[in-house]
Amino acid sequence: MKGIYFYIFFWMIWIIATFFMKKTERRTKLAAATLMTMALSRFGMNIGSFRVTLSFLFLLVSAYYLLAARQAVWNLAYMFLATITITFAYTSFRLLALCDPIWIWTNPTWMMAIILLIISFMFYRDMVARFLCLIIGSCQGDVLYAFVLKSFSFPYIIGSFSFFDTISVCCFCLLGWTLLEQLPLHVDLKKPAKGTKQT
Repeated sequence: MKGIYFYIFFWMIWIIATFFMKKTERRTKLAAATLMTMALSRFGMNIGSFRVTLSFLFLLVSAYYLLAARQAVWNLAYMFLATITITFAYTSFRLLALCDPIWIWTNPTWMMAIILLIISFMFYRDMVARFLCLIIGSCQGDVLYAFVLKSFSFPYIIGSFSFFDTISVCCFCLLGWTLLEQLPLHVDLKKPAKGTKQT
């Protein structure tokens, strides 16, 4: 069922943000953005000869805004290189799955998500930068994929549930990896200092 990963992941993020995070402006924005993305996923609009979902536009514009607000000017060129790499990797995988599916030996959503994650790890260590790199690169890749299909007169919706399934699996795996990276730090903090006694 297309969209199952998308809804599971985004509902999970919304629940965590709403009920478990501290009441801050950041938490409110995260919960609102998550709910907005899910609400807009059923609606679309025509841009030229392409059909684009509103959730895709919302996600892409939000990612560009965060990138412009967070990154220094001299870091934008590096982010551009990273996102372009993911863009071509995304489009190439989708075309490979379409033209020669025999090479796709397992679930294509998970397979592509792992490939995109590895690329983001090669470029960045910071979790937020990895998120932005993955989201922007994948969005651009979906647009490029639509242009390629359009040249062969194949219909395609930009920002479909297949796209959001891939994004959701990428973000879920990235969150899990980040927690594993931080686990040794939390374990070390809980260890008693040398020369002290536990009570």
